[in-house]
Amino acid sequence: MPIETLNPEVWKLVGTLNGEWRTNGGKDFGWGTVKTSSQTLTANALLSVYKLMHGDQNLTRDYYLVAGDVYHGIQGSPSNPSSNWISVGFYANHMTLRIEATSAQARLLTFGPNSTVEQATISFSIGGELSAENSSEGPKAGASLSANVGVSFTASEVSFAARPGSRSIEWHTSLPHVGWVSSGMPANPGRPSYAGYIWNPAVIIEVPQGVVPNLKGRFEVDFEYNWTRGIRKRSFTPGIDLIYQSLTKTAADDVQEELPLPTILETLRSLAATTGRDGKTDTFLMALERSRVIDAVGDSNLDQIVIAPTNMAIQNYFDSHPQTALEAVSPQNQSWLDTWIAERVISTPANSIEVAKLSTSVKGIATMTGEWFECADGLLLVTDTYEVVPGLRSALQNLLSKAA
Repeated sequence: MPIETLNPEVWKLVGTLNGEWRTNGGKDFGWGTVKTSSQTLTANALLSVYKLMHGDQNLTRDYYLVAGDVYHGIQGSPSNPSSNWISVGFYANHMTLRIEATSAQARLLTFGPNSTVEQATISFSIGGELSAENSSEGPKAGASLSANVGVSFTASEVSFAARPGSRSIEWHTSLPHVGWVSSGMPANPGRPSYAGYIWNPAVIIEVPQGVVPNLKGRFEVDFEYNWTRGIRKRSFTPGIDLIYQSLTKTAADDVQEELPLPTILETLRSLAATTGRDGKTDTFLMALERSRVIDAVGDSNLDQIVIAPTNMAIQNYFDSHPQTALEAVSPQNQSWLDTWIAERVISTPANSIEVAKLSTSVKGIATMTGEWFECADGLLLVTDTYEVVPGLRSALQNLLSKAA
């Protein structure tokens, strides 16, 4: 992280706000000149959280700095895209990063980079309006230390749109293009990144003294596959939740509380591709997020039983049933997609039956092999079986009517 000046006596490292994603480019498509099976896509946000130790002489406010690295990479992409007139495989169009403090009375104080248009280098400084006082007797006047934070990184042909809110900041980063001029017409119209890019955000959040800022974030990279100059055949736009991990021990940490169960969506995302292993549910999660049925997931009035076939199960079925695969990718596939998802998402009234009893009953009905997950809003089965067990929905309705 290229922070030029960060005095550890002023800014104390108290936590991290990280998220990561990784997947393989998938089965080689058509007769493109660049293969996708050898390409690996990654997206990572590695942010550190610092607390200003002695900033407010009135002892009424605390300040937190979030700064670090945000990047994507495409390994296995061609080193010379101009030589490939059929395809150049995967590239990335843009990144979106959002950092938010959800605590009451939290306030966005300052941030960088601000909105820019294709500068060769981005340099900015934040925190200069703060002071830091430190002595053996605690915070007091004198012996002032600078709380200023300077950041600089190369940004040739990259533009940033900064979108600040009262308690949040969002950046939209348009990525650099790699020249691709061929004898074919039309020429490649895109301005993407075919290799990778890293940039460095920084933001300072103000909160009432003693209040934890409750930081969270969201990171996305828009990946697409370029085949025959502008025809897009595949895409990945993962939504990566940035999770805050505290590095400081508090009195509350001594009380071991049971962690709440994750939701079905959170579990699906955690099973999607991450560093070091291929994901299990990327394809199903992408379909769910594009379907109208997703509105029911997360509804506090409903619990769900979700049957999610793995990436491999879907790929194998589509390979064996090409007509179904064509329906799935057709521009008129919204109806097909909604029906496909609805068959695998079964809604029940919230808290209509105890989770433990529901879990036992559903597992007895649905004899499909796979891994079950108990979630805050229902049950999730991740299975290598593409088809849904016949009669599962009616059996569940019968079970619920008996429990009523």
